[in-house]
Amino acid sequence: QQQQQQQQLQIQQQQQHQAMQQQATSHLTLQAAQAYDASKQEAIDSEVQELAHHFKLDDRITKDLDVQMKTRKQTFDDDIAALYEILDGARNPAGLLRVKIREMEEGSFRGTATPDRAVEDAAKKFNLDAQASAKLAEVLGKRDDRKKDLRQICKHLELSNKPSSLVMLMLKDLRAGLPVKDPEYPPAVGSYAHKQGLKRGGRSRSREKRRRRSDSSSSSPPPGQGTVVSRSSGAGPLPQKAPRDGETRAMTLLERFG
Repeated sequence: QQQQQQQQLQIQQQQQHQAMQQQATSHLTLQAAQAYDASKQEAIDSEVQELAHHFKLDDRITKDLDVQMKTRKQTFDDDIAALYEILDGARNPAGLLRVKIREMEEGSFRGTATPDRAVEDAAKKFNLDAQASAKLAEVLGKRDDRKKDLRQICKHLELSNKPSSLVMLMLKDLRAGLPVKDPEYPPAVGSYAHKQGLKRGGRSRSREKRRRRSDSSSSSPPPGQGTVVSRSSGAGPLPQKAPRDGETRAMTLLERFG
């Protein structure tokens, strides 16, 4: 009986030992899986790394961008392409990218288009580049009367042949809270206003030509009535028609004076 008890005790101990081993194994497996997931999350996407290397971004903003891009799998490729276009030529790519990361966090990022519809319409009208559009939308979002400011800004853009550069120059005063005054200079050659003036002038000249042709045709007498047909010098007189019966032929100058 004692032997049976000892055997049962040994079996129970073995079972407990196996259970502990299985529990430890499953715990280690779970830890390994969690560590793998964590390392996968920490590993920055290769395309994000390429973008960071291209624009010389620091590790912090690169990681912030990677975190947002991991949540945008469906639009990942389009978003990366849009960021290249937006940051290209920017004097401070990191600062502009921070604006775009904030838009991603707020759910308002729309690629190369600005989150502000009115600014986007102005950007299309005056052909603003992505950097100028993004900066303008950001600054106007902090102004008290952004609609009025945008209307005033558009007055300046209509007269400029470098609207994107003009926007970048105006950002300092906009950030300082200064009012946007009316422009005091004429339209530059190649500006939106200048092109519109050329179109209107072309249409006016076309209408004037059509009016002159109409006046000329209405004032001209019908053929054969009151018209004097002349011949070039040296050609002599026009040939005379043969006289009808009973009519006398008109004398020529040679016959009369010759």
